[in-house]
Amino acid sequence: MPESESSGGPSRRKSSVAVDVVEQIHGSFGRWQLRTILLIFLCKIPSAWFMACIIYTAPYPWKGELVCRPSDWNSSEPLPADDSRINNLWQEERSTDRLFNVDVCNAYAQTLARGFVSRHGQEWNATASKDEASSSSLPCEQVEHTTAYKSLITEFDLICSRRVLVAVTQSFHALGALIGGLMAYTALKRISPRRLMLLRMLGQIFCGNLTGLVDTYQLHIYFRCLTSIFCALMYTSGQFILNDITSGQARIIVITLSELFWSIGLVLLPGISIYFDDWSYLYVAISSSLIVLVWLHRWIADAPRWLLRHQRVEAALRQLLESATYNNRKVPLTLDVQLTAYAKDLELMAEQKRSYCRIWDGETKRSQLIYIHWIWGCAMVLYNITLLMIRNLGAAQVHVNTAALGFAEMVGVFVGLYMILYTRRHWRWAGNLMIAAGLSTYLVWLLPETERNSRRVGLELIFWLILKLANSASIAVLTTCTGEMVSNENRVLLMLSVVTFSRLCLVFCPFLSTLTVIHPLVPITIIATVGWIYGLALRRLNRYYWNTEQPHISQVPTPNTYRRHSEMILRRCSSASTEVSGFSNELLTNFERDMAVSIADIWHINFYPIDMCDSLAEMELQKRPSEAETIDASKSRSLETI
Repeated sequence: MPESESSGGPSRRKSSVAVDVVEQIHGSFGRWQLRTILLIFLCKIPSAWFMACIIYTAPYPWKGELVCRPSDWNSSEPLPADDSRINNLWQEERSTDRLFNVDVCNAYAQTLARGFVSRHGQEWNATASKDEASSSSLPCEQVEHTTAYKSLITEFDLICSRRVLVAVTQSFHALGALIGGLMAYTALKRISPRRLMLLRMLGQIFCGNLTGLVDTYQLHIYFRCLTSIFCALMYTSGQFILNDITSGQARIIVITLSELFWSIGLVLLPGISIYFDDWSYLYVAISSSLIVLVWLHRWIADAPRWLLRHQRVEAALRQLLESATYNNRKVPLTLDVQLTAYAKDLELMAEQKRSYCRIWDGETKRSQLIYIHWIWGCAMVLYNITLLMIRNLGAAQVHVNTAALGFAEMVGVFVGLYMILYTRRHWRWAGNLMIAAGLSTYLVWLLPETERNSRRVGLELIFWLILKLANSASIAVLTTCTGEMVSNENRVLLMLSVVTFSRLCLVFCPFLSTLTVIHPLVPITIIATVGWIYGLALRRLNRYYWNTEQPHISQVPTPNTYRRHSEMILRRCSSASTEVSGFSNELLTNFERDMAVSIADIWHINFYPIDMCDSLAEMELQKRPSEAETIDASKSRSLETI
């Protein structure tokens, strides 16, 4: 905000805005923040359950659980005992996953001819084809379910040509997240984040239960979209509170680790699906778990700056006093006056119109903004598709595979946090990791073409885990470091833009699962290609943005190099120190023994300035008291003793 818009002039601005009163009382992190952070993290677990429960509510049927009845005349009479050979032929053809989808959804004309002849004892006029693989096929008119487990596929008859509706279900979930994010941005202008979280919990309990209890597919996807809207409202308002009550490096760690509880939800989901083996009961169990969080909501703090921006000074003062009590921090005696002035400044800043076009005004290159949008879109597509496609590895191992993906996400979050905190070029390292993971995934085609047993699934799962780990690390870097591309005023708009674009991509990405009809490895090949391509884009962004606070790591010197260069530095500084008057021999000896330099100074010995030696000498003198001061201090101590 310009100084002219401040109601109190330059002096007023220096006292209220230059010193953030909220951060001064809260601190960067403390016990009071930890309570709110953990409760907000727990709210992410039910959201992760609801997003990923499609894995268990719409599983692919096992072999033999679906029986095709091609036509009425073929199913009106039971097969005679002589046709046991034909039954064995069908069972053998359906013994592999590759033929299973084709055999259930289509019936071969040659097989129908044999069945007609065996039943009626008459000649069949159809031309017999020697190559049964090239024979024409007829669509299956009726599919009978013999499975005891009721899923979305069996309940709403999402078989064969209607199997694409499973992807439509997840697309509506992504559409709800898109709408919910935009609604949260608008609602937070009037509703406090804490109250918005409570409304979201109640909404998800109501709509989530209806999602599992309705008996029509249209109502199911409608309530799934509504529940996804409430989920988006929750984690958007929770993220708002986390940004407001933390600061500095603690904020980076908290925002990055918030994805960790999403992964914990994936690990816990298989256990819940074991106890609730009906898809309706699973939806009810996931949605009803939020009743516990509604009870814990009373201990979630509100965003103090939001309260001040809306002139709710008394509520903000009460919250700051509670924070200072738990964190054991000092409180100014004029805190209420400072909060009133700070609230006025925040209100004036909020009245400034923020247009979306501001992020495209040329302050940041538009090519870089386009890169970051596509990177976010690709990263979120990989994040969701890798999870949803885990069903393709087999229904028998789906519980173990889902938990394994959750653990891979956890490891990826910590890898991303390390790159953010302890590397200068976190964009480059994230890009290198994605390129390596994407290219290595192509090796999955070298696996032998065998039946999908546990050994084959385990080998294929390794490539999924590598891709999942690298993608989680990249998302951690994106979540924390995207805002540094623009000014502080435009960070909210940029994050809203990239998140909205990524959720728009999620609306269409579930349809990649339908490509398994071509080959089971086609979807993972596509997402691996997307992965290394956006890894190249991450490396391109590395040219402009890096962690300047992290020093450049020099080459590690050998012991002989260290001894040779350190001796030269000591010789130079000793010769320079003799010119300084007042140096005693004892002081020079201690100066040479205690002087320390960085590794970079050791390597740049040829450019080591003499002035630096003088400055080091002055610093050493400041750290050591003079002889006169030592004598005076000893006399004073002796007098005090007397």
